[in-house]
Amino acid sequence: MDAAVSTLTALAVFASTVEHGAVRSVHGYKVVGRKTGVGWVRWERWVERGFVLSAAACREVGVPAAAPRILLAECRGRPVFREGQTVGAWRCIVAFDSVAAVAPSSPPPPVLSPFGNPQLKCLPNLYNDLEKVFRFQTVEKVPKLQTRRKIIHYGEQEKTSDDADHASESDSDEDSQSELPPLVQKHPRASRKYIASITLVDIAQYFHLPIREASKTLKIGVSILKKKCRQYGIPRWPHRKIKSLDSLIHDLEYVLEDKTRDDVEKQKEKEKQVAAIKALTKRKRMLETEKETIQQKPALDLMAETKQFREDVFKRRYRAKNASSD
Repeated sequence: MDAAVSTLTALAVFASTVEHGAVRSVHGYKVVGRKTGVGWVRWERWVERGFVLSAAACREVGVPAAAPRILLAECRGRPVFREGQTVGAWRCIVAFDSVAAVAPSSPPPPVLSPFGNPQLKCLPNLYNDLEKVFRFQTVEKVPKLQTRRKIIHYGEQEKTSDDADHASESDSDEDSQSELPPLVQKHPRASRKYIASITLVDIAQYFHLPIREASKTLKIGVSILKKKCRQYGIPRWPHRKIKSLDSLIHDLEYVLEDKTRDDVEKQKEKEKQVAAIKALTKRKRMLETEKETIQQKPALDLMAETKQFREDVFKRRYRAKNASSD
């Protein structure tokens, strides 16, 4: 078999609904190779990978050979995934399939974008395929405006602004002693070509920022950014919505942690109650057995453990009686 050529045909990214930051990706590749004596051979290869993604660090982790997996070994036919689909504890957040005509419905989440998560480039197995799907664009540098030196005409001779300044200083001592006001530096305007090249993917990377900060990062004016948003069907900058959702998610995580902690405490309390019931049941059987033995042999004395238990019962009754009288 000669060297085979593989082409990405499908990509699905799943986020864990249980473990924060855990991500699984399913890659489909069309492989074409030349087999000696047969000719060209084509087949499709599927790969499942696991990752842990965060703003601090990203790393690839192993995927278990057995279940739970997204690609099932007994699955028949070609798998097709769509956004929002759940497989066990995994929810699909990005779906692309050139064969089944499945395209991503929106730009990738910030954690799957090099603009929102620069550490993503450390994972070439995932980043290269995401780049093929979304074609991440780097922000072009705004061309600097070239300033021209002002030319002042004096009869037949031409002098530059620098020469004119020297001439004014020599003409009058008062003018030489006066200070010139500082020049106001204006930011150069972005070119029309650069503004036209800004896509929805470029803008979506900064939805989590206020619109003024986003416009400064994109190096365009606020009015131009609003115009681009209306062009892509965004009537209002979604920073506040995203901030509100982040706050709700944070509150929900806090409630879930408290709920989990309460459930653990209730479970421990329940286990204690079950253990106490078992101990009391065992104690009852021992007393019943000792009772039968005493009935058969009245001369036998009570066991030391039974005497201790009887003393504890007397003390508990005494404390309860005093508490009720108070």
